[in-house]
Formats: sequence, C-alpha cells, structure tokens
Amino acid sequence: MGVTASWLVFDEIGTSFTSFGPPTTPSMIAIQLTRTPAFAGTTEWLPYHEVTADRIRSVSRSGGWSEDWPCSRAEPVGTCLPFDRREAARRLPFADADRAAVQVPAFLVTDEETETGTRSHVYCCSRIRESGMLFSRIWSGPTAPDGSPAPSILTACREQPGLLRRCTDEHVQTMRFHDDVEIELKLTLEEPDSPWRIACELAKAVQHRKLSGYIPDLGNELQRWTYEQDTFEILEPEDKMGYVAFMSDSDGSHVVKYKFFTHDSLRRVERFDDGVRVEPHSFEEYIRTQLGDVSMRRLPHMTRTRFDVNVESARTGHFFGLEMDEVRAGGRVMQQLEVEYHKTRACHGVREDTVEPELSRLADQVQSLLKAEGVMTRSGYFSKLSFLRQVAVAG
Repeated sequence: MGVTASWLVFDEIGTSFTSFGPPTTPSMIAIQLTRTPAFAGTTEWLPYHEVTADRIRSVSRSGGWSEDWPCSRAEPVGTCLPFDRREAARRLPFADADRAAVQVPAFLVTDEETETGTRSHVYCCSRIRESGMLFSRIWSGPTAPDGSPAPSILTACREQPGLLRRCTDEHVQTMRFHDDVEIELKLTLEEPDSPWRIACELAKAVQHRKLSGYIPDLGNELQRWTYEQDTFEILEPEDKMGYVAFMSDSDGSHVVKYKFFTHDSLRRVERFDDGVRVEPHSFEEYIRTQLGDVSMRRLPHMTRTRFDVNVESARTGHFFGLEMDEVRAGGRVMQQLEVEYHKTRACHGVREDTVEPELSRLADQVQSLLKAEGVMTRSGYFSKLSFLRQVAVAG
C-alpha cells in the first residue's frame, strides 16, 4: 500500500487559466518523477532540482497515451519557469513555442495503491516561487485503466471547477477554521539561547524535509518581527477576563489585541483592532469604550522580538507558524517557541478535525529536533500574561 507513481504533467498555461482560450498544442507531456512522495496528501512541494524523470510520455487530449520518449534514469527535465536555472536540464517539445503555447508544469497526478484498488490524486499547480512549485489537490478518484493521468485531469477539471479556480488566484487559496480563536502550543526554553540561531536551524530543517510531512510556506519561509507592547490585564467580569495589549506601529498608530481566557490553554479567543490612533495616557479609556465597565490593571511594559518559520502540512493542508519569541519586561527575559495554527489551504480532502492532532504532531517533532540540538524545552501553554504577572510580582 502507498504511492506507486507520480506524474508531472506539462501543458499550456491556458489549461488552468481558461481565459487564455483552448490549448493549441496537440498533446500534453507527462514525466514520471524519480522521487515519489511518501503519501498522497493535500499538498506537494516540488523543488526544481527534484524535477527528474524516469520516463517521459506524451498524452493525447482525449485521454490515452500517444508516444514514449527516450529517457535515462533520473534525467533532469527543465520546467520553462523563470526560477529554474538548471542549464543542463532537458528541454521538452514545445519548450520553445511562442507565448502561451509554452508547456509548463500544470498538474501533478499521484497514483496510490489502497485496499480498494488504485486511486489517482490530481493536484493543480497553485504557487511558483524561487524555492519550487506547489501543487494543491483538487480531486481523487479511480485510476484510468491504462494508467494515463489525462482522464483523471479531465475529470478533476470538470468536477471541481471551483477548486481549480482557487488554485489560479493566490488571494483565495486559503481559509481559516475557528475564526477569532487562537490555537497554540508553547515550548518554553529552559536555558537562554539564541532565538535567531534556533529559527535558522528550524528553517534549514524544513528545507531539507527533516520535519516529516511538513513543507515550507513558499514565499513566507522565514519572517522577522519586533515591537513594544503595553498590556492591561482584565480582571472582571469573567466573560472578558484575559488582557488587552497596545502594540505600537511605525506610523504612530497601534494594533490593539484582545485575548479572552480564564486560564492558560490551547485555545483562546483573540481579535484585533488595526490602525488605532490613541495616546498612551488614554489606553484605559479606550479599553472601556470597547469593553464597557471592566476591572483592569496595567502590567509592565514589554518588548518582543519574533522569528517565524512558516510551514504547511502536506498531509492535511493546515498552515502553522514556528514562532521563536524573546520577550523582555522588568529586567526579565522569556524565550519560547510557539507552534500556532494559522490557516488551511482550500483543497480537496481538508478537514477541521485534523487541526489539533497535526499541531501536536508538529510540536512533538520540533521539540525532538531542538533536543537533538541541545535545546531543552517545556511543553505547555504558559502565556505572556502569566509571564507579565510574574514580572509584576517580582517588582
């Protein structure tokens, strides 16, 4: 049981972007990739150096195989994409065609042997970046009798036009389960270390596929953040307990963050007001205009520096941040790696009930990787609010 073959299918860009009109070339070209994925998940990342073929075949647009092309084992094949700089890679037919007739990777079809027979999973190319191509699953179903990927592609495009459309518009490719709810597990460092070093090591681990089942969030692999924050703990009433934080922005405005929770936990209600113009002496007044007559206390001022390594679960389509934090307040320092759910790719087979198990699986792998690097952590939900409470008590 498992994946038996993976076909990268080259076609004109108009196959996915239908406004370009019907294709003009007589056939598609399918290359059987040397590397097959360990499983058929929701998403596949294909770096350019992994585009090597054990077999090259042309496929008629009616669905069947039409011609075999000579191919040596693990032969590098060029993609005609601007970031593919392998000059020695083989150029396929139609690589030198004019304008939209150039054939580029359009679909990935993975065949999987299951208990009920062979199934094909069709993925549409949804993102092109310097670090590779991303393919998102739009359909799964029985494999064609002759093994050709074309019938599956034709069926997928016919039955899933909505998903195909989303794969060609980067602004609508993701969604979020649990709006206004933060889902986050924290790994608190037991000894001081370099947050930047840890973030870089995690980023390298993701690039080299050392976190099983997780791939980079292409184009957002590593991000850096820093800001100052004024925090007010909300003591009463119970349904508004938690805190309100004012994070200063470069234009003089503030991002106001609300977190509502009675105790540190995996899930907390979270929402934001952006671009708020308010002076520091009016913070408490602003809170009361938003939350009503609440009891609050001001906590020590803090600074926060964060380095985010962003990943996507290739199994489930969920995005997570590995957020390496350093927080300073009142002369104290806390370092944490937060593992946080961000969003979910809109593709075939995604499920809400896999968010928490996949977050836990990722956190376990990250904690083991850090331990191997000599970085010991405590897993839990210790919040910034709990840290600032300790700082306030210590004076």
